[in-house]
Amino acid sequence: MYKATVLMTGASGFIGKHLIEYFTQQQYLVIGLSRKTNKVSPKNNLIWVNDFSEIQTTQIDYVINLAGENIGNGRWTDFRKDLLIYSRVNLTLALYQWLEKHGIRPKCIISGSAIGYYGIDPSERWNAVLDETAPAQDIFMSELCQKWESTALNFFEQNTKIIRLGVVFAKQGGALAKMLLPIKFNLFKKIATGHQPIVWVHIEDVIRCIEFLFNHHSTQKIYNLVAPEMIMQKQFAEAAANILGKKPLFNCPKKWLKLLLGEQSQLILNGQYVIPKMLIQEGFQFKHYVLEHALEQLLDS
Repeated sequence: MYKATVLMTGASGFIGKHLIEYFTQQQYLVIGLSRKTNKVSPKNNLIWVNDFSEIQTTQIDYVINLAGENIGNGRWTDFRKDLLIYSRVNLTLALYQWLEKHGIRPKCIISGSAIGYYGIDPSERWNAVLDETAPAQDIFMSELCQKWESTALNFFEQNTKIIRLGVVFAKQGGALAKMLLPIKFNLFKKIATGHQPIVWVHIEDVIRCIEFLFNHHSTQKIYNLVAPEMIMQKQFAEAAANILGKKPLFNCPKKWLKLLLGEQSQLILNGQYVIPKMLIQEGFQFKHYVLEHALEQLLDS
């Protein structure tokens, strides 16, 4: 007998893989939607589907909606921007339409977003600290999040919670591995001024928070899922270099990244300090809230 049934989109992605590992171990029945065909599960409580029409049950207790092309993979051409929007908005719309068609009202739907909703600080002073009430901006990364969120929240009869994720750190894969590469090779430590925010969250807290929200009764719809600690890029680099026993030789000039990545360089060169005000206010306790301790745990081989 399973605890409950979880339908998950983006199930074969970076975060999805960790969620599946946890929820199947905890004896949930997981239905994973993936674009990858012919996936076969060795676990009795994991069912892979490629389309909502393949789902054989209407008993869906919880939904986790994380599907979408990786925003960090590939320069933001017009085609790439359209793909990033389409992969999030259209899949989310299809999910809610399928639920509505079959009269399914899950206890809770967790739908993804990101702190890119808050955009950047054009002044590059980063004096502001933003909570869930802060406004969006009229730049691409923010508009992407706005469209993704509004698609889900338009189905107001469903109990949807939006999680605005920071950079998710885990032992393998994801952004952390890419961020560590220049440090491991003793190349770059500080990027531009190094004062730009690194807003992060440990994968274990992502999983714990999602399960917390499953059974948390609140009218709140938006949650910043980020570690409470505020860290600058140069502090991240110094902590990582110390743990790895490395001494990077150079600083990376801003203009190099702008030339290489164009508008996408905003992900590395700018951002906003964001805090998880609503999660803390509603009783969620972070396990990993100090960057140095989190990196020691993640980089311990």
